[in-house]
Amino acid sequence: MNTVKLQHGVSCRYTGTWNMKITKKVKIVLFFIWCFTIFVMFVGTIFVGKRYIEATFGEGYSVASVYIGESPVKKIYSRISEYKETLAAVINDTPEKFMNDDFIKELNKSLKGTNTHVIVKRNGEYICADDVPDFKKLKKEFDSFENSGYEKVFSDYVIHDTSTYQCSQIHYTYKGNNIAVYILTAYGDYMVQFRYAIVTFLLITLLVVILVGGLVSGLVYVEFVKPIVSLKEAAEAIGEGNLNTKVEYDKHRTDEIGELCRSFTDMENKLSESVELKIQYEKENRELISNISHDLKTPITTIKGYVEGIMDGVADTPEKRDRYLRMIYNKANEMDVLINELSLYANINNNAIPYEFHRVNVKAYFSDCMEEIQTTLATNNMMLKYEDYVDPDVKVVVDPDQLKRVINNIITNAIKYSDKENGLVEIYLYDEGDTIKVSISDDGKGIDEESLPHIFDRTFRADSARQSRGGSGLGLAICKKIIEEHGGKIWAKSKLGVGTTIMFELNKYTKGDEANEQSSDN
Repeated sequence: MNTVKLQHGVSCRYTGTWNMKITKKVKIVLFFIWCFTIFVMFVGTIFVGKRYIEATFGEGYSVASVYIGESPVKKIYSRISEYKETLAAVINDTPEKFMNDDFIKELNKSLKGTNTHVIVKRNGEYICADDVPDFKKLKKEFDSFENSGYEKVFSDYVIHDTSTYQCSQIHYTYKGNNIAVYILTAYGDYMVQFRYAIVTFLLITLLVVILVGGLVSGLVYVEFVKPIVSLKEAAEAIGEGNLNTKVEYDKHRTDEIGELCRSFTDMENKLSESVELKIQYEKENRELISNISHDLKTPITTIKGYVEGIMDGVADTPEKRDRYLRMIYNKANEMDVLINELSLYANINNNAIPYEFHRVNVKAYFSDCMEEIQTTLATNNMMLKYEDYVDPDVKVVVDPDQLKRVINNIITNAIKYSDKENGLVEIYLYDEGDTIKVSISDDGKGIDEESLPHIFDRTFRADSARQSRGGSGLGLAICKKIIEEHGGKIWAKSKLGVGTTIMFELNKYTKGDEANEQSSDN
């Protein structure tokens, strides 16, 4: 016989954090992911756009100003025109100012943040040119316009090199000094700015992917993968025979995973109970087979002995042969009773006996039973005392034949284990409100306290001496099964040397019990 070994030590732990359905969790996470992505892209656009616009048009510009403010290009051209008019007025009125380096520096300082520089070339020397990136490359462009012939009139042109510049130049002579004034506005290196924007957006996108991926991965792991892996490990442990595997989880978690963990735990508990019950049944079956074998062996041995006595001529008179044959017949009847009880219990335990419930009047039913019981007891030199404290109209829904079997089994035990020459059986009926209680007492030798809780277990016998009295030990187990099928309960109390009382309760009939009936009134 294969048994499952119950072990300890395997624990499957998972504690949830959100008390909601998983679908709702996913929706919330997706909502926050979209909000976060939009926020990051919005902030990234503002940041990268501001840097791009400032690199192109100078400080003071933003993405918002491009859409709601004046056009930066128009504003730059307007600013350059103002510079040109201002510088032309200075050249006309006070041309000597461009001989002063401090004036040129102050002029550039006032243009700070506009991407515009004023560079003066005086007698071949460039003043304030160091602030312009890549001026060495631009110097060739300036030199090509040195002898352009323009006198106090600005000429405009665009310089394309690494960066793009809008340049306005005016050339004049003051006291023998050749002076060229350049208004240089840088639009920046478009390729560099474009690459910068692309790289920045790629980095932002990568950051968003990493953060979102990490968030989603963490959610999936904590909410899905971890409990599923734990359940898998627990299932494998149960498959290996460890039925004490416990799945620990948040009892307040109401989502699908929580329901799955609870279902798994319920399954494990029921499986463990089923295996334990199976082991108990197998143990009881072995005991039952052992007891039945012993009980059958005793009458068979007796029968063989008497048959041998007849065959060997020991029964040499008609009286002896008649006594031997009668003993053989009685022992055969004992064997028949044993086999019938075993078959009956097997059928009852497997629910193979159909119950036919009827609505019966308690007083009438038990009055009929008492006539048969009184006759049986009188045959065995015992007396009956019967008291009925139930109202005449009280009814119960029972299977009359099976209930009579319960009463007969209890009476049979009272007769079988009576240790007095003239025994007494007392039967009382009580009204307990929603139930009626039947009490059947005898004045036999009683049952000790240690054995009393087990007398309704199949094959249990309070002492070995009872084996000599015949019977399979299944009588009270059959009674318990039948009473439980009626929705009632049965119990006993006993005292050594005083006697035993078996009591059982049956539910009273109510109008809602018609569905339980299978035929008309008894």
